[in-house]
Amino acid sequence: MLRVRDVMTANPITIGAEANLRDAVELLTRNGISGVPVVRGSRVVGTLSARDIVTFEASTPGVPTERADEDVWVESPPLLFDDADMPASAYFVELWEDTGPDVAERIRITDSPEWDILAEHTVDEAMSHAVLAVHPSSAVQSAADYMKASGAHRVLVIDEGRLVGIVTTMDITRAVAENRLIERAHPAGS
Repeated sequence: MLRVRDVMTANPITIGAEANLRDAVELLTRNGISGVPVVRGSRVVGTLSARDIVTFEASTPGVPTERADEDVWVESPPLLFDDADMPASAYFVELWEDTGPDVAERIRITDSPEWDILAEHTVDEAMSHAVLAVHPSSAVQSAADYMKASGAHRVLVIDEGRLVGIVTTMDITRAVAENRLIERAHPAGS
């Protein structure tokens, strides 16, 4: 039977809970990964995924672009607000067209006069505080069932309270594609 230790990535990359989200995005991008265990010292306190970062960014209101002194909005033609036809928030979207929730753009830009939301917030604010873990001797099938039931794309591999690896859906997919999960019948006499 194939065990978690046979498919896991040993000594996974980690990030501190106090790191900012901009550093987290750069870490994920630089290493071509979609999530990492989060640690405080040597203790695992959760996980951070690209999805966690995007969800956090999307739920954080944008900041309007800084305006030059001569671009005073009160000199613009008045906007009509008809609360029967649109939600109150639409007034501000019309007033500042650059306040929309374009998450991809807000993640990309770091040198504009707006706040760099990712640099202003920590990993701890966006991470999942649940620590989903399995033992290295667990069957890969058990890890896959656990991931399916929890909706997770990765589980940590912890042995005697110490992070020793990580198993992702890609690790399990690779094992399936290589026919490593199939129990092989032993020839008679062996």
